[in-house]
Amino acid sequence: MPLGFPNGMHYISTRGNETPHSLTDILFKGFAEDDGLFVPAEYPKVDTETLRLWRGQSYAALAYEVLHLFAPEIPLTDLWRLCAETYQGQFFQHGRDSFKSEEITPTTWLHDNVGLLELANGPTLSFDDVGIRLLAKCYEKEIGGSHKGMTLFGATTGDMGAAAQAAFGDLEGVKLVLLSPKGRMSGFQAAQLYSCDAENVINLEVDATFDTCQEIVNRIMQDREFVEKHGLASVNSVLWLRIAAQVVYYFWAYLQATHNCTEEVVFAMPGGNFGNAYSCWVAKQMGLPILRIIVGTNENDALDRFWRTGTYHPKPVTETFATSSPSADISRAANLERFLFDVLGHNGARISELMHQLTHDGEFTLRPDEFSKLRRSGIASGTSDHHNRLEIIENMHLEYDAVVDPHTADALFSGIYLHPVGVKTICCETVNPVKFPAIIKQATNCSVETPDDYKDIFKRARHAEAIPADEAQIRAKLECVTSDLCPLRLDR
Repeated sequence: MPLGFPNGMHYISTRGNETPHSLTDILFKGFAEDDGLFVPAEYPKVDTETLRLWRGQSYAALAYEVLHLFAPEIPLTDLWRLCAETYQGQFFQHGRDSFKSEEITPTTWLHDNVGLLELANGPTLSFDDVGIRLLAKCYEKEIGGSHKGMTLFGATTGDMGAAAQAAFGDLEGVKLVLLSPKGRMSGFQAAQLYSCDAENVINLEVDATFDTCQEIVNRIMQDREFVEKHGLASVNSVLWLRIAAQVVYYFWAYLQATHNCTEEVVFAMPGGNFGNAYSCWVAKQMGLPILRIIVGTNENDALDRFWRTGTYHPKPVTETFATSSPSADISRAANLERFLFDVLGHNGARISELMHQLTHDGEFTLRPDEFSKLRRSGIASGTSDHHNRLEIIENMHLEYDAVVDPHTADALFSGIYLHPVGVKTICCETVNPVKFPAIIKQATNCSVETPDDYKDIFKRARHAEAIPADEAQIRAKLECVTSDLCPLRLDR
């Protein structure tokens, strides 16, 4: 057991570097020293008796229990205050039933043991609020030491960026720079993202796909000298604290859905950057009785094809489809590397080899024995298209008087199709449908009621700077912002 790591909980790289880190060491670090992602050297385990003891606790109390396993170095009093202040019902008021706001992520049950896990009830109407609010509280309370003077840098399809702005906007000692793909968000998402008027936030609208934005961010963040010189830090879905925060709601949903702690359930979620799927996988490895994890993709179906063939061949960034579930218009899923590290037996050298192939050849293929492990992992995949989404949204409206967003429709389509009969299947609702009025109108001929705090969303001033998909220009912008030699935004 490495000295200085309580209970032996420490984090290593997916690419072989076993230098140990605590969670507080890596709060804002997206990449390890060898460009891998941080993962626990071993997952903490939760037995049946512990699950029984957790049943009936509040969401904040459950978050405290789970997060303590991942960060035992945080003093218990500090961790409790962190969870209690982050997960208050007053901040998660956008659910279907206002009386359930204290549950933070309640489940709405449909038919045949299929339910909707409401993850988008937070202030910016997406699941990103659950993890990013916690990250911002860590910053405010100086968990792991002061991070004053850093610049958070990330790529967003809209929702993560809005959540980061709401959490970090106007906080002293931090700046936030976001790349977003021009014309690849819904009108609501763009209006929400670009209407932020916080002094410390800058939005760069890139004439490219999200994959391109993410590639540029990754290349810059893997330049250690540049990152250190300019005080850059990550805010994307690869941050481990965000993964840990998402693990909590799988435990919560399970305890709400079951009557005993041995019953198995199924979870289904949109593929996206594979963060939700991987978080569910972590919960399963910890001991949560999960029979199957179903990952639903849209027309950008690289994950689905990978599960069926063993070849991971993301579309080139210029060929990523613009679909009606735009937040999942991602060809290369950032968190897939973590899952592969587990499935391939923590073989960092092999993961490094596969990632090298992906970078230079645009694809990799698992060996037959590796593909067999993938198929036996307990994760299944499905894919849906625009017509499937319309069908699901229409049926939800007609049968349950409920409206779901197109990404949740992707999860529902695959979840309903692939879920075992008689087993409770919980589908993740990751975004509020109000963000996608066009497809909702097309499917139901009805409009979605806009929450009071967003009634004026399309009247708000827009703050975004257009920039080409040129890494040199984006680096120059970061240099300018972090040096304080120019205004943070051009409109100031």
